[in-house]
Amino acid sequence: MITAPPRASAQTSEQTYEKSFAWDYNGQHWTWNLSIPTALYDAYRDVSVSVRTRNGPAGYGYLTTTQDYYIKSLAQKLMDITTQMGYNDYDKVSFVLAFVQNLRYTSDLVTTGYDEYPRFPIETLVDEGGDCEDTAILFATLTRIMGYGVVYINPPNHYAVGILGDNLRGTHWAYPPDSNQTYYYCETTGVNFKIGQLPQEFNGQTVKIYAIYETNQFIPAIALTAPTVQPSPTQTTPTFNPNPTTIAPPSIPDPMAQPVLPLSLDLITENAGLFVIIIVAIATLMAVTVLSTKTKRIKSIPQTSNPATHKGEHAENSQSIEKFCVFCGVANRGYATFCEKCGKQIS
Repeated sequence: MITAPPRASAQTSEQTYEKSFAWDYNGQHWTWNLSIPTALYDAYRDVSVSVRTRNGPAGYGYLTTTQDYYIKSLAQKLMDITTQMGYNDYDKVSFVLAFVQNLRYTSDLVTTGYDEYPRFPIETLVDEGGDCEDTAILFATLTRIMGYGVVYINPPNHYAVGILGDNLRGTHWAYPPDSNQTYYYCETTGVNFKIGQLPQEFNGQTVKIYAIYETNQFIPAIALTAPTVQPSPTQTTPTFNPNPTTIAPPSIPDPMAQPVLPLSLDLITENAGLFVIIIVAIATLMAVTVLSTKTKRIKSIPQTSNPATHKGEHAENSQSIEKFCVFCGVANRGYATFCEKCGKQIS
């Protein structure tokens, strides 16, 4: 019997899940503390696996919840902070990409018991991660709300996002085919992948591209406040959720930034013992090298067993050992200008 996947265990109150996120971008370390309504998470969690996967990867527009009031608030915060930072469009999208990439990767089978369990953006945030389609859906939802064109890109056994761009670097596709619209690959499961950077394992692979139709997305029976319905000549009842559950709007703080500490300082502080060992090893190696060089010089001096018999030979040898190469330590004949072993100039 198939059982429902477990609910998130990080609930700290009856109203919200308290979540903290951290990522680096453009030399700064960012943190973001979010209070995510429990009721909103539950509304998405109650959608069955069969409904989520009924159209396969081509149908993940159903999970791209651009109409969700909470996700819209997050996207607006991201747009506001990147505008305050003076970022251009490329950096704004890259900032959101870095945020999503730093969510942890988890297997659907391990976390839910299902081979395939695509998550809604709210679920990915509360669960603090997911697999490739989960982070792709979150990234696509945020950037689409921010006003950027997005599609889903489906390499073999993988899922990613394409962002509409012009004259950017990297891997891209025209969509629709033969159009002048180009979508650049965005990898959401690996840290530090840039816009247009395709993972090496997908080089030369055929991909599928799926448009995202917002009219097909799921809208839960929960709202920030009761909806107001404007009558129209052809419609007297609202299309979605005529009697939604209402909850109080959560407070969403701005992401906070602080300078990233230099890598060298981190290494020295956290690995002081390792640095001492390295320094001692270098000093020992230098001492051994000097001793070895002196030993070679001593061994290279010719010895004469009978000075009287080998007087001429001794004289010749004494002349030949007048010069030692300061580079490799080998003895050379007295008239040598270049070392007979290493070829470097010795006089």
